[in-house]
Amino acid sequence: MQEVNTTVFGAAFAVYTLIIVGVGLYSAKRAKRSDEDYFLAGRSLGKWIAALSASASSESGWVTLGLVGWAYGSGMSAYWIIPGCLLGYMFNWWVIAGRMRDRAGELNALTLPDLFAFHYKERLPILRVLSVVVILVAMTLYVAAQFNAAGKAFEYCFSEHLNYKWGVLIGAAVVLIYTVTGGFRAVCWTDFLQALLMVTALVVFPVYLLATHGGYGAAFETLRSAGEDDLLKWIPAGEATGAALVGFLIGHGALGINFGYPGQPHVLIRFMGLKDRRDAKIAGVIAVVWGLLIYWGAVTVGLLARAMTVEGQAWATALTDGDLGLVASAMHLLPAVVGGLVLAAVLAAICSTADSQLVVAASSAANDLFRRLIDHSSDGAKTAPAHSIINRGTVLVLGVIAVLLVIDKESEIKVYEYVLTYGWAVLGAAFGPQVILMLLWRRSSYAGCIAGMATGFIVAIVWKLTYMDYRAMHPEAGLVHVYNLPLAFVVALVVNILVSLMTPPRPSQHGA
Repeated sequence: MQEVNTTVFGAAFAVYTLIIVGVGLYSAKRAKRSDEDYFLAGRSLGKWIAALSASASSESGWVTLGLVGWAYGSGMSAYWIIPGCLLGYMFNWWVIAGRMRDRAGELNALTLPDLFAFHYKERLPILRVLSVVVILVAMTLYVAAQFNAAGKAFEYCFSEHLNYKWGVLIGAAVVLIYTVTGGFRAVCWTDFLQALLMVTALVVFPVYLLATHGGYGAAFETLRSAGEDDLLKWIPAGEATGAALVGFLIGHGALGINFGYPGQPHVLIRFMGLKDRRDAKIAGVIAVVWGLLIYWGAVTVGLLARAMTVEGQAWATALTDGDLGLVASAMHLLPAVVGGLVLAAVLAAICSTADSQLVVAASSAANDLFRRLIDHSSDGAKTAPAHSIINRGTVLVLGVIAVLLVIDKESEIKVYEYVLTYGWAVLGAAFGPQVILMLLWRRSSYAGCIAGMATGFIVAIVWKLTYMDYRAMHPEAGLVHVYNLPLAFVVALVVNILVSLMTPPRPSQHGA
């Protein structure tokens, strides 16, 4: 085990952070002063930038901390996350992306609420305002989870100098500096670099751990000899048959995550910003390969960290939170300068999601509320001073609210479950069915979209706060796990279809 040199460790991390902020600020200088550029980078994203920035924005601290912690506690069953996410990647890129890029271009839509409102030729801004409410609520919770992850990581690595609160503030500051300045263009370029760092850390490091600690065989034998056989099962004990098996397979630890991908505005906005719809197919291949590598790496690190804990390694037995498995193992098993880069990869995952979500939230306030409903400006070629102030002000305000939600360590959350049952689930259920029907079903109607969106939003939150929380507090009740996302998604889809069939679409709503 390496003796930790926190000075070198911190210096390596600081260098990376300065590079990311520098790239963000530089890209801001290249930006044109227009709403289209601030929100969509002038619809100029190539396949590599679009694929990796979209992927990094969807795989946040829930991968580098949360998924590692999930694997630490669940073992081999966590590998179900690979098909659980990659099917969503494939559907998004190969079914949704090209159609969304073309439709957004035809309508000159800059945001997802824009796309809904223009597609259905909305007169009263009911759908637009509802979309904005969903985005602001879900994004605030989502960003708060990212800042919580930053606080946990910084506190563990620099406990002699920083506490949890300072970690939250530093993580938030890094994100806000370049996001406020550069908008979507800065976010895409920094996310691209962060995606490269994430995949490097989550491939090279687990391969190194396997090579130096006897591979999977040694880890399995360690767990087996300690009576941890349940961690070696692909299906958790007690969930291998009947309704429990179905609950596991469509839960947030397996295939249920797929339902969220078509409804994430911070991912969908990349499709709207594509330079050419033909890039979507190749971008999909890039994204799937990237996702396969990082999910495998995160689960493998969590599994090996658990084996080292059982084995009795000092740093591992002192670990009280499995979410920190990647950070702790890198800090204690790698040279300090390399370990600092792994911490940088953790921050990269956090930043690449938080920055994208803050830009989407800013677009909701500046474009969908102020510009469309108050200023009534239709030309995105220039950004009025008021737009710029609202854009940046919204990023700051939401960033501050997100910090306040998690600054008290007593409110500390499990990143994996918090992200996937609140932010991811709410967005996926509220927007996913509506996006799919809007793009793939000509019979979808304005009223159906409103009804489906409201249903998905409400069901996702209510089911989490009632059934799921009750089940967690009363395990003795023996209730089957029912993840709120698939349930709310299906209910919203059905409601949209039924209401659409009862209310014909407006004339020519599907035209350009």
